[in-house]
Amino acid sequence: MNKILSILIISFTMNSCKENDKVSIDKIDLTQSKKFFFNDANLMSEANEINTTLNFIYTNEVNRFKYGSVEFVNSNPDDMVLSKIGVLTKEPNNEKIEGIVLSIEDTQESIAILNELKKINGEPKVLKPIPAENDEGQLLGYSTYVWILQNDLAIVASQSYEYTDGVRSIASLIYIVSNKVRTTQANSPELVIDRLIKTYN
Repeated sequence: MNKILSILIISFTMNSCKENDKVSIDKIDLTQSKKFFFNDANLMSEANEINTTLNFIYTNEVNRFKYGSVEFVNSNPDDMVLSKIGVLTKEPNNEKIEGIVLSIEDTQESIAILNELKKINGEPKVLKPIPAENDEGQLLGYSTYVWILQNDLAIVASQSYEYTDGVRSIASLIYIVSNKVRTTQANSPELVIDRLIKTYN
């Protein structure tokens, strides 16, 4: 009996450790290193993330992360588009993180993350409201929300609505960026947050 109890305690402790090992994106500050953020995840990169112009290093192993109470689940490898989470830097070799990007392709997680963003950061400014259903009862298009936070961070969250095999789906693209970082375009003083707002307005 004692052996069974010991095994249950060890199992519970291991599961708790795994949960505690998840990186809490809502508690990250931009002074932490890429190494801390990713640990030993498989990484990919884009030289110029399209909406920010910054270098983007990311992983599809989103189950390593959570935002508040929302824990992310890896996409099915057979899906056409996979969820990913990563960091923005000025240059590929820079350790300084300028922002974090969450690209979530799951409908339930998208609903949950928007609710959690509001719960943690308060009500956002609505840049673009949820589109109205068309004559066929379909919800198509996207909505956008912005939070300007007191700790020199800003959040832009865009949710896109479409149909997959006749079923409504929601995907989310969320940027958590320094509101002081500028784009990498030559001779441009444009802030990344201003570029994002302009893109999704």
